[in-house]
Amino acid sequence: MANPGPASVQTIHPSNLATNQAIRLLASGKAVSLNATGDAVITLPINNTSSYCVQYVAITNANVDVSSGALAIWTGAGGTGTEIVTNATLTSNTSSAYVTNATVVAGTKTTNLSAQTLYVKVGTAVSGGTVDIFVYGYDFSEY
Repeated sequence: MANPGPASVQTIHPSNLATNQAIRLLASGKAVSLNATGDAVITLPINNTSSYCVQYVAITNANVDVSSGALAIWTGAGGTGTEIVTNATLTSNTSSAYVTNATVVAGTKTTNLSAQTLYVKVGTAVSGGTVDIFVYGYDFSEY
């Protein structure tokens, strides 16, 4: 029997998964500024999918105590589009050692989204404060 060539696997995901229906990192932002209210300068671009459903949002790596700060995440600038996370205080983010598992809006957990950028809207500013944000969910892309 002739050798058909080297084995290969094709994936559209940044991480190697057995299925595109697994929970995976959809978007992330490093050092998102909480310095001023309104839309943060850094946005969260969606990674390699055009169809997804957000399930979890982790906020961590605060550079200072940002526990008095608050933020929301939306699919549109200025708090428009679909709300992912309602404006909520980051009470546990007192240092880089803590993680806030933000509550994803219940209706959003059952919504198939296609927006390619997520926007962080700072509700309560923390002077000089930054956090890292990680958005996880299901990827419904088709190969």
